[in-house]
Amino acid sequence: MASYELFKSSLERAEGGYQNLKNDKGNYNSKKELVGTNHGVSARFYERVIGRPPSIADMKAITKVEAHILFKNEFWDKVRASELKSQGVAEMIADHAINANPRVIAGIVQRVLNTQFNKRLKVDYVIGIKTLTALNSVDQNKLFTKIAQERLAYYERLKDYKYFAKSWNRRVFELAKKFGVEIKKKRM
Repeated sequence: MASYELFKSSLERAEGGYQNLKNDKGNYNSKKELVGTNHGVSARFYERVIGRPPSIADMKAITKVEAHILFKNEFWDKVRASELKSQGVAEMIADHAINANPRVIAGIVQRVLNTQFNKRLKVDYVIGIKTLTALNSVDQNKLFTKIAQERLAYYERLKDYKYFAKSWNRRVFELAKKFGVEIKKKRM
């Protein structure tokens, strides 16, 4: 089964440390203050964790250890990644849960399973037992590839794509490289 410990290094490479980009919605708290993200923890997400709008100082104070605790509990566990038999599929799903949110990737996964593997899942945006069983029952390399392609297509549909295409796409292609899978962008 997949392990969060094996995912940590990929996540650290993808997320880095503190950044404060005005074009990144994740850098703003609910008061519309530009406070940044740190180790991939967005201002809005951290606001839910601490129960108030974070300041720049709050964001800068997030440690790598704290970020990993949050990522494990709020993203990895929510998409049931430890219950997946493929480390690569688990990382592709969990990475997108962190980058977008768990519901977005759950919907992508359910649609991929339905269209590419003839599963008949309800697209309810939650990885429950039926989705988990379906995930573990199909060819893992093909599944990894199809999820990666759908992630790339999802990014292209976002209005912020022009600002973040390089970093978003890099996340997908670096995971593909890590697991020895060649990904080609799906034609829209």
